[in-house]
Amino acid sequence: MSFRGAWNKRNRLIEDPEQFLKLYKKTQRIYKKVRKVQHTESLFQKALEKYKKVWEEYRLLVNKKAWVDPKLWKRIRLMNQTGDRKVVRTYSRDTTIIPEFVGHTIAVHNGKTFVPVYITSDMVGHKLGEFAPTRTFKGHPEKSAKVAKKK
Repeated sequence: MSFRGAWNKRNRLIEDPEQFLKLYKKTQRIYKKVRKVQHTESLFQKALEKYKKVWEEYRLLVNKKAWVDPKLWKRIRLMNQTGDRKVVRTYSRDTTIIPEFVGHTIAVHNGKTFVPVYITSDMVGHKLGEFAPTRTFKGHPEKSAKVAKKK
């Protein structure tokens, strides 16, 4: 069975994670500057032009590729080099699981607590949020409770 659509999109990874992290930080830094000088017209125009240029470069790098939170990716790569297997906590539920994550335990936030998720090879290509449900189903109420409520 061959996978199409979103699966193929998720399997394309960013080639150079260091460049990705650098551009990600740069876009955040310039965006803060744009917000700071938005009341000064001349400075705002210069900052906005710079932001557009950097954002375009970042967008071309990331376009149609799997999204991985740069901070999480950096932590996992560091743990792979040192051989550590500590639990990593993250709020990034939209991060795509990549082959580097296999064998690690990532605690994903479900809105209330961090749910530990052990990453296996079957999970590659899926999102972290798929394995940490945000809602719990407690079952339907019994019919006797409904009947008693009506009377």
